[in-house]
Amino acid sequence: MLLKRICWVFTLLIAATASLHAGPTKEAGKELFIANCASCHNKNMKDDLTGPALAGTEERWSAFPRKDLYAWIRNSQALIATGHPRANEPGENGSRR
Repeated sequence: MLLKRICWVFTLLIAATASLHAGPTKEAGKELFIANCASCHNKNMKDDLTGPALAGTEERWSAFPRKDLYAWIRNSQALIATGHPRANEPGENGSRR
């Protein structure tokens, strides 16, 4: 009986730990986009709106560390102010991307 309880507790601990370490879901990403990005970026990702198109962003930033892309996403103006070469590169329409 005690062994059975220990097994259940161990199983619940493993399940709880696995759920805490599960990666982000598609739904969570969609919610983040709607809450923080959709007002400026086109949802089709290919056309500019107020903000630039997001398609190909990872490729455009591939020559730089991922942390630079994250800094750009969080606060593009601050990264531009540092003189970062990619952040200060003009986009196709003359705007910074």
